[in-house]
Amino acid sequence: MSWIKSLWDKVVNKTSTSPTLTLVEEVEEIEEPVEEKLETVPEILERVLLEAGISKAIIERLDILEVFDQWYEGPPAQADIEDSLQSFKKAMGGAINAKLNKIK
Repeated sequence: MSWIKSLWDKVVNKTSTSPTLTLVEEVEEIEEPVEEKLETVPEILERVLLEAGISKAIIERLDILEVFDQWYEGPPAQADIEDSLQSFKKAMGGAINAKLNKIK
């Protein structure tokens, strides 16, 4: 009979749930100023070109990001970069102009 009781106790211990007391400590959060991660000119340009349908392979093959970064003298802002693409295409001519023709 004792082995039945011990077996019963083991089953009950395995399957029973007893509430456990959990202490939660509230911590006051100190808000630190979040630094905005500013995108670089090549990062912005890459996003603009990909959104315009220029493939990553073409961007890499023609080294457009590096060439544009050396050519571009404006702020790292998407609108300014988009506005300068026509001038960039004319200044570079050749393959870059032909491949970026999708961008108006």
